[in-house]
Amino acid sequence: MIVRMATTAHAPARPVRRPGGRSARVASAVLDATLAELGRVGYGRMRIDDIAARAGVNKTSIYRRWDDKPGLVCAAMREVSGEAIDADSGSLRGDLLESFRENMRGWATERGRGLLRMLIAEGADPVVERLLARLRERHRMVRQRIVERGIERGEIRRDTDVDLLIEVLTNTVITRVRHRPGPLDAEWLGRVIDFLLQAAAPPSRRRSHTVTVPAPQRSRTRGTHEAVPSVR
Repeated sequence: MIVRMATTAHAPARPVRRPGGRSARVASAVLDATLAELGRVGYGRMRIDDIAARAGVNKTSIYRRWDDKPGLVCAAMREVSGEAIDADSGSLRGDLLESFRENMRGWATERGRGLLRMLIAEGADPVVERLLARLRERHRMVRQRIVERGIERGEIRRDTDVDLLIEVLTNTVITRVRHRPGPLDAEWLGRVIDFLLQAAAPPSRRRSHTVTVPAPQRSRTRGTHEAVPSVR
């Protein structure tokens, strides 16, 4: 007896694009090259040709992924800034510490500082200004939720200017990162957060510790010490 096996025609399988495959390597190389060129020549003088040459890819590989120069730079900025961290540990101090510590990892690198220099130098450019505003708003909205939860828990006063608190903290941290090489000092960040939260704390949560500060040493006579309120 002859048994005939039925055959079924199958359409050829489409190749699966793996997250860690060539496409991911090309995208990573292009974003690295974009950040390097932004740090080297800035946004206005940056050319897609130079990015392609630095990344070792064709221009078509770039335009398949990003429509134009602003879109590419936006992606590079997000690569540095990372995702906005909406921490919710039940502590305003802890949530702000986590948010800024994670967010600043990319900025506290050589390529992150190069990007910061470009943003400061070319911030008046309408395109750069729009890209930066979009990036900052994404993080500001998350931090606003963090601070508002702290208000609901009674950690800071209800009349606290939330936008001002976030702006002061953000600008202070960015200035530190820009001028101090290496990772952001978590202990310093904690002190800054403590300073701002103490200023915004309701009377029942304010601390009354004192520290001694040496008197100015203008003379050779022995000075006295003055007690002042501590904010730490």
